[in-house]
Amino acid sequence: MGDILHSRVARSNAELLSLLGAQVFCAGPSSLLPQDLPGARLTPSLEEALEEADAVMVLRLQKERMEAGLVHLEDYIARYQVTERRLALAKPQAPLLHPGPMNRDVELEGHLADSARSLVTRQVQNGVAVRMAVLYHLLVGKGR
Repeated sequence: MGDILHSRVARSNAELLSLLGAQVFCAGPSSLLPQDLPGARLTPSLEEALEEADAVMVLRLQKERMEAGLVHLEDYIARYQVTERRLALAKPQAPLLHPGPMNRDVELEGHLADSARSLVTRQVQNGVAVRMAVLYHLLVGKGR
């Protein structure tokens, strides 16, 4: 989850999912957590955020955040990487999501992206189709 809170993806997900009735938790290092994120409960504890989760969405740790010294990669991996052990805190049927691009073995253990509970490939494919449809509507489809 890491620097997801600095991104538009995190903000829009938190706001939309909470409007749809979800209880949203966002976890990450304090250097990357905003003061406020409407629709989400912020926590520096990944374990707290994962406890009994119905779904787990992980976003990319941006290289710029590491280069700016906002987070140290080794510390991030030790405290915030979604591992099998940490994922076991979520409900057994909780899907694992990541919209891509992904830093394998940083945000999550690489093999989890290919596991039975992962919807990562499907999510990325659907994201491309949705963006194409939105662009078509904005550029061409309005007059039809």
